[in-house]
Amino acid sequence: MKKVIALSVVVLVATQLWAQPRFVKERTDYAGEEVMLPFVFRAKNNKEVNLPGTLRLSGRLDTGETELLDLSRQNLVAYPYRELRGSILSNGYLPHYFALFPMDLKAPEHIGVMKNIEENSSFIAEGITFLGDNTNVYFTSVDGLQTLLDFMNMHSNVRIRIIGHVNVTPETKLNDSQLVNLAKKRAEGIMEYLILHGISKHRVSVMGRGREGVKYPNPQTEAELEYNRRVEVVIMGL
Repeated sequence: MKKVIALSVVVLVATQLWAQPRFVKERTDYAGEEVMLPFVFRAKNNKEVNLPGTLRLSGRLDTGETELLDLSRQNLVAYPYRELRGSILSNGYLPHYFALFPMDLKAPEHIGVMKNIEENSSFIAEGITFLGDNTNVYFTSVDGLQTLLDFMNMHSNVRIRIIGHVNVTPETKLNDSQLVNLAKKRAEGIMEYLILHGISKHRVSVMGRGREGVKYPNPQTEAELEYNRRVEVVIMGL
């Protein structure tokens, strides 16, 4: 019964996600003209070889909508003071995530250095966030969920383990067993999203980590809170 309820929640969230507007974050310390300037995204391996790939980009458009682009066919312009967030996927490589303001860069481009997919290699599935200390996925997580789904579809032989994490502060009242259970349920929600969208259940496993997985025991910033609640993905087989 619990699984049916959980899956129903995931289906409801997945349905509502696409109807929600995206947030657009802007800098207030920009002194230049409010015009869009050319900007380029590239992907390279550790040998500096350019790679083909796909770009998932949010924050560029006034509507805040996400764009899906081919790296070889992009013709982008962007506001220097507006944050660009997203991911790059290339066949044979782990996802590359980014969050940047063009005005902070020395050149109008971002180069994603891609890491090879290897057994036991791992990455943080950025962009998947939860509401407080519960299992509800925040609606802005759609791009993070879709990036993970696209990665699994691009690499049809890859098997993964999703590891959920939790935020723990001195005020946390849950014991470690409860924290591990919370973290595991978060991972299960993501697994169910993948299965709902066509990924075989045999390709995905889950686990949760409690206090031993907390990097910031007394988080001071929102970034530290989010990292404590991170979603880790481990490559279990190729």
